[in-house]
This record gives sequence, C-alpha cells and structure tokens, in this order.
Amino acid sequence: MTAADQPAANASPRQFLRNALSSYANLILGVVLSLVLTRVLLEHLGTSTYGLWIVLLSIVSYLALLDVGVSTAVVQRVARMTAVGDHDGLADVIRTSSIFFSVSGAIAVLVTVVVAPFLGSIVHLGDISAQKAGVTLVLLGVMIAVKFIAAVPSAVLFGVGRNDRQSQINLAGMFVTQIAQVVVVLAGGGLIWLGVVTVVGTVFSFGLTSFLVRRITGFSVATGRFRRQILVDLLTFGGRNTVIAVSGMVSYSLDALIIGIILPVAQVAPYDIALSTANLTRNLTTYGSDLLLPTYAHLESVKDPARQARLFSRTVMATLAISLPILVALAAFGDPILTLWLGKVPPKTYSIMIALGFVTALELPGHQCFVFLTGIGRNQLMMRMAVLGATINLIGSIIATFWLGPIGPAIGSLPAVLVIEFTILPIIVCRYLEMSFATYVKDALLPVLPAVAAAGVLALAILWLFPVPHSAHAVRGGVQAVVCATAVVLGAWAATAVVVLRIEPDMRTTVLARLRRTGR
Repeated sequence: MTAADQPAANASPRQFLRNALSSYANLILGVVLSLVLTRVLLEHLGTSTYGLWIVLLSIVSYLALLDVGVSTAVVQRVARMTAVGDHDGLADVIRTSSIFFSVSGAIAVLVTVVVAPFLGSIVHLGDISAQKAGVTLVLLGVMIAVKFIAAVPSAVLFGVGRNDRQSQINLAGMFVTQIAQVVVVLAGGGLIWLGVVTVVGTVFSFGLTSFLVRRITGFSVATGRFRRQILVDLLTFGGRNTVIAVSGMVSYSLDALIIGIILPVAQVAPYDIALSTANLTRNLTTYGSDLLLPTYAHLESVKDPARQARLFSRTVMATLAISLPILVALAAFGDPILTLWLGKVPPKTYSIMIALGFVTALELPGHQCFVFLTGIGRNQLMMRMAVLGATINLIGSIIATFWLGPIGPAIGSLPAVLVIEFTILPIIVCRYLEMSFATYVKDALLPVLPAVAAAGVLALAILWLFPVPHSAHAVRGGVQAVVCATAVVLGAWAATAVVVLRIEPDMRTTVLARLRRTGR
C-alpha cells in the first residue's frame, strides 16, 4: 500500500461528514435499542435480578481504567504515521498496543476471578445464587478483556479516519447482542446466559473490526514487532489523558456526592435530573467534533497550521451555535417540559438545569482545546490545566453548596470554567497556531450571536403568541412546550447555517451547486 493509498484521517469535509453522521446514527439507534432491552429485562428478570445485572456491569466498568489512556494514544499515533506513510511504524504500534491490551485483559479477568467468591459480602444478593452471580461477573470480566483487545483495531480505524466503519460495526454488534439477549431472556435464561451472549457479541464485533483493519491498512496484530519505546511513549501520553479524565471526574462526577454529604440526600434528585439534560446537550454538541482528534494529528504531521486554525475556530463556533439555542429554548419552555417528562418535578430542578446548561456551554471551547492539544500530542499542558481547574472547581462547588443549596456545584464551577476553559485554553491554542485572539473571537465567537439572537426572538414571539400553560397536570402544555422549544432550536440553527454560508464561500459554492443538480 503506497502513501497515496493510505486514507487521511477526516482530511476532507466529505469524509468527516460521513463519519459524523454514522456516529450520530450509532448514538441514536443505540439509545433506542437500549430502551427496548431495558424494558424486556426488567419485565422478565424481575427487579432484583435486573438490578444485580446493572450492578455487575457497573463493577466491571471500573476495569476500563486499565486502559490508562493508551487507546487514545494509539489513535493519535496511527493518524500521524498514516499521514507520513510510515508503514513499519504503524505495524509496530499495532503489535505493541495489542500486547499491552492482552495483558490488561488478562488482569481484568484475574480481578473478577478474585472478587467473584466475595461478591455475596459486597452486594446484597437476596435470594439470588451467589455462585450464579460470581460466574456472571467472571463472564463480564472476559467481555472486558475482549473489549481491551478490540480497542486496538478500533483505535486504528478511528486513527485512519474510518470511524464510520467502526460505528457500523458497533451498531451491528450491539443489534446482534441485544436481540440475542432478548431471545435468551424470553426463553427463560438468567444472568449466566446474559453474560455468555454478551461475550459472544463482543467477540463478533472484534472479529469484524480486525477484518476491516487488515483490509484497510494491510496489517494485522501479528504484522509488526513489539517495541519497548513505543509502549513507553503510549503509556506516557495515555497517562496524561488519564489524569485529565480523573480531573474531569473530580470536577463534575463528585457533585452529587458533595450535595449528598452537605445537604439532605433528597436534594441530590433535582441536580441529577438537571445533569442528565446537560449531558444530553453536551453529547449532541461534541459527538461529531470529537472525530477531529486524528484530523489534527494528520495536519500536524503534514505541517498545515492554517487548516488546523480554521477547523478549531469552526468547531468552537459550531458547538456553541448548537448548544446555546438549546439553552434558550429550555429557559423559555423548560418548566412545562420537565412536568411532561417527570410529572412531579423536584423543587429547584428548573433553575439547576439552566445553570448547568450555561456551564456546559462555557465548557465547550475548552473541550475543543482538549481535542486539538491531544491530537497534536501536547496533552501535558492540558493535564496541568485540568488538575488546576479540578481543584478550583471542587473548592468552589463545596463552598457554593453550603451557601446556595443544590445549585451550588453548578455555580461553584463557573469561575474555573469561565477563566480556564472559556478563556485561557483558547488563548494557549491561538498562540500555538500563531493566530491572534481577536481573530479567534471574530471567527469562532461572533458568528454565534445571530443564533442566540434568533433563538431569543423566536422564544419571546412564541411565548407572546402562544402562551404555554404551566399547570402541574397540563400534558397539553408540555407537548406544546416541546413543539415550541423545537421550533426555537431549529430556527436558530437555520440562522446559523445562513451565517456560515455567508462567511464560507467554498461551502456556499458547493451547496448551491448541489441544489442546482438536485433541481435538475
């Protein structure tokens, strides 16, 4: 395979769009399948067995820490080597990382084997057999081990810009696995058979991914050689990402615990509900832009800072233009939407939802900085800033929770998010790209204003023309609020599209040409 034959990691808009659309399709269909599976399992396994299944999955999920960020490091390394056509180096990375993840998988299985006999003293099993629970835990450990080994071909597909193929494989594996789980449960199978089916589905996905990697790159896990220095580099780079991930966990995942320690535990409920809406907004806005990590690595290898700067500015603009109209719509119609969703809404949920939505929006430039700095291999700087931000965030959240109640963690996060993620990190990236901060503001922040203005005007107009009832039992009002909120978001996004087409002559020309062809 020649350098010209090697795929470039999301180096063309068409390739990036294909990867993004397939990723979002995988996300949406995965949520739908999960909802169906959850209902079937809950009805046919019973509350106790289903709860134990979720607990076992939660236990083995912590074994993912054995990854120590190496899978992300492999993505970055593969993208850079693909860009310069370093076939031998690519084969050695695949071989070295495969050995590392094989060892990680063996450790994962060993941990579950050691924990299984003591599961009855860790979890309240009730009438469920401790032996069945232990066997299921070991099976899930095997599943995690297979996922570790499968992380290599998955990272390679991501690194060479074929995340669309990985999304298709994930969807196929998820569909086959969950259909098999439904069949097994309906046939009277219990926890152990669920574990068996899960392992088989994971092996199925691994086989498909390995086949595609060999077809696309020409390499298998046995092609290259184990290189100690490559492993050291992967662990060093991955370790920094692990520190960043742990810092993020300290910043945001501990909020519910902080509330539960300082306030009555009932105060956790409104924060948790509001956090779910913020997480949904974050996923909608970042799921596509995260695909640019190998793109930045590719452009770093071919020395194209101008395109890096353009992509960075546009992704910051796009993520803000997506999230801020959602925040405006929730501010205008969130109360009746929460009532429609929950029936009886815990006090303060609405205000916490808006506060967390604002914090989420301010985080987005920092998230894009993380993707960029990780892609170009400069995550040591991001690590330092993440640790500093997590410390400030934790202290601020504790103090604000004492003073303000359950909204405290959201308010306490604002100083660190505003100073570090919204301001300092973009300044650092601008300096690396030799782009003035004024240019960044003009290209990334100012084009967002029409979207916010459009959302605000639409929300005020709709509230004036079609007032939404706020009765606690007004289902009609909740449905109307959902429709109105959707209209606000779509209208604001349309305004953003018009602005983008005006400032992007190449995109405008392409869109007009395609419209003319469609008209014919």
